Amino acid sequence: MIRHIKREDINIQKWDACILSSTSPQIFGCSFYLDVCCPSWSALVLNDYEAVFPIYIKEKYFIKHITQPYFVRHFGVYTTNALKDIKPWVEALSKLVRYININIFNNTSSSLGELKATEKIYQTLCLHNNYESLRNNYSVSHVRKLKKIAPLETELVDISDNSIYIKEFTKTVSEKNLNYSDSHLSTLLKLMNELPKHCKVISKGIILNGKLVAGAYFVQYNNRLLYLKGFRKFNTENDGGMFLLFDNIIKANCNQDCILDFGGSNDTNVRQFFKGFGAEDSVYLHLEKNELPPIIRWLKK
Repeated sequence: MIRHIKREDINIQKWDACILSSTSPQIFGCSFYLDVCCPSWSALVLNDYEAVFPIYIKEKYFIKHITQPYFVRHFGVYTTNALKDIKPWVEALSKLVRYININIFNNTSSSLGELKATEKIYQTLCLHNNYESLRNNYSVSHVRKLKKIAPLETELVDISDNSIYIKEFTKTVSEKNLNYSDSHLSTLLKLMNELPKHCKVISKGIILNGKLVAGAYFVQYNNRLLYLKGFRKFNTENDGGMFLLFDNIIKANCNQDCILDFGGSNDTNVRQFFKGFGAEDSVYLHLEKNELPPIIRWLKK
């Protein structure tokens, strides 16, 4: 039986055990991660935590809806057995609200009922080979970038102050007109401060000619090294900083049973940057249902 359980009634020990032992153990399902990104999260739970599906229900215009919180790429069904049919979970979601707008990692061909599904992508790279083998799969343009920056005065450093990321990421948000509010940036800082209490984190920066020109924050959960967020200075002189940073991360973590998760993007430029390191596309689904009254649909546009 699938039940809807509020956060305060969830057995956290059983929840996290289910996430860790699932066929797809990802940090986005961990209770501490959800507590930071969406404190009022709830879940669909099968029997005694045999399978779980985290969800985030918000209310706007007195209408409840299920949405995807920032910094949580996707939800989905975490289960220790192969998921045979997602239809019961979709039906349980549809009974809760009239508007659904979420991502799920379960790339399934089973019936999604009244939910509309579209494919989204992210990029991953298996790090089990040696560095030379991995580097041979870099694109020609990426190799050229690395050769261009190699003679310059660069240094790979640890970034221990997470506020540096927020400061630089805020500049990026402003320059590129990205949809991040002050609340989102505050959540990102809380998340970066909380993650080291639970997982291994790697926080690195590139100094070029005495100036910090790029930074990247990674978190390792199980056998997955996730690129959470980063920044780079947007000018021609500093263009190779991010290339050098990711190259160093790949070099330091090669020969391991580990997957580098680039976070991913459908944006052509970002996608090509990640794929230039030999990364491959992975697919997840965006699900949407809209049974709101016409006036509410108009207001949400």
